Amino acid sequence: MRIRRPHILLSLVLLVGLSGCGNGDGLSVKVESLLENLPVLEQTAAAWRDDAYLAFADVPLHNGNSSPFLIAAAFQSPSEDSESLLIMLQEDGSLTAQRIPHTVPVVQSDPITREDWALDSQEALEHALDEGGRTFLEDHSERQCSFLRLARDPTVPTEPVIWRLAVRDCEVRGFFEETIINPITGAVIRRK
Repeated sequence: MRIRRPHILLSLVLLVGLSGCGNGDGLSVKVESLLENLPVLEQTAAAWRDDAYLAFADVPLHNGNSSPFLIAAAFQSPSEDSESLLIMLQEDGSLTAQRIPHTVPVVQSDPITREDWALDSQEALEHALDEGGRTFLEDHSERQCSFLRLARDPTVPTEPVIWRLAVRDCEVRGFFEETIINPITGAVIRRK
């Protein structure tokens, strides 16, 4: 028995040490789930236009800072070329919808559908955030205004759907990092 106790104790110490390590588990950044909230956002957009489709969605990163919203989703409609709709999920769980008038006809794009993205917000964040971004968020929790955006990539001719992570300081110019990832696999497409 005496021989086994040190091994058991050593095993417990290793397990406790390993549980503190990981890929960002200690990072206290939270993002709202776009996947969980999409049905209510789409339902609200359908009250505006039956054929409304998701054009893009912004999901701010929260880590002690306050944000005016949890998700902002933009919707367009092929039957409406003079306005679009912006729906915001507030921190209290309420939704606000604002019609956005356009002075020139709305440029229609392909809808973003559930088949276009498999990674939800938190998974996308974990894939996109590199060590520099993690350090920045840990050191600037009170002044960061970083966000994830699910959108079509206008820089590629086929305009595939992407997750875009923008990490930046709200008050000071200087640190800005942008990471584009594949919304199905999580593979980094580009980082700058």
